[in-house]
Amino acid sequence: MNDILGRALRDLDPAVTPADLDTGTDPRARALLARVMATDPTAAPEPATGDPRLPVRRLTAVGAGVAAGVAAALLLPGVFGGGSAMAAWTATPHPVSGDRAADAQERCLDNARDAAERTTGREFGFRPLVTEGRGPWTLVYVNDGSSHLAEITCLLHDGDLVGSTGSTPGPGARPLPPVPAGSARAVLGSVMSTSEESVRTVTGRVGAGVVGLELSTEARGSVTATVTGGYFAAWWPDAPVTEPRENASPRGGVKGVTAILQDGSRHSVSLEDLTGRTSAQLNTPATGGSAHD
Repeated sequence: MNDILGRALRDLDPAVTPADLDTGTDPRARALLARVMATDPTAAPEPATGDPRLPVRRLTAVGAGVAAGVAAALLLPGVFGGGSAMAAWTATPHPVSGDRAADAQERCLDNARDAAERTTGREFGFRPLVTEGRGPWTLVYVNDGSSHLAEITCLLHDGDLVGSTGSTPGPGARPLPPVPAGSARAVLGSVMSTSEESVRTVTGRVGAGVVGLELSTEARGSVTATVTGGYFAAWWPDAPVTEPRENASPRGGVKGVTAILQDGSRHSVSLEDLTGRTSAQLNTPATGGSAHD
């Protein structure tokens, strides 16, 4: 978290911020981090205003139960690459292994433990479940494996942690129901964004027999998720022309889901089954999401 905060502070005032600023001890840096981490995780995010260089925090949607805390998605404008650089993103992920995977997982675990402890005062047994690459970006999804599921998703660019988002269960959280064979479950609507650009992430669980998952998205068409160990993860850049529709819908930019089974057959998973929500709820306009001036 300190490396993100340090880069954010230097970007806000590059002319006067010392290069050797220690964000772990500097009072103003710690105060900024404290304000970010203290934000109500159930509150709708405010639109980006003022200086476009300011980092913008976006929150994940909260699923079954009551969220006690959310990791900050503290991002710098341009961290996703934007423009031609974002063209390196791929709809189909590639494996990440060796030192690159181990380093990305450790960075995400450190961030998840720190964020969860600061927002809830509790420790969670996070472990990495999904690590995937798309161009120069690496996504790492970690959770605690419990029936209530605390989970954090991190996005790294060329090895640097550039953002994270997630949720932890509160006292009123209900145990997650099992996922039926051949199906999947997920919470839609998670966004990480700056005032200039944004990406959407989807993580969740798959039922027995599911070896692959394809998401039909508003912004990028078909996106292949990484499925491993009973969980899946995927992310994609927003397209400005689709954002108004995505932001107004609790579908989170997802139009449909196809599960690929062990025998090679393909099975459509309804958004009602995926989210555990009714058609009426999925068709009710939502608030929040990424916002641009």
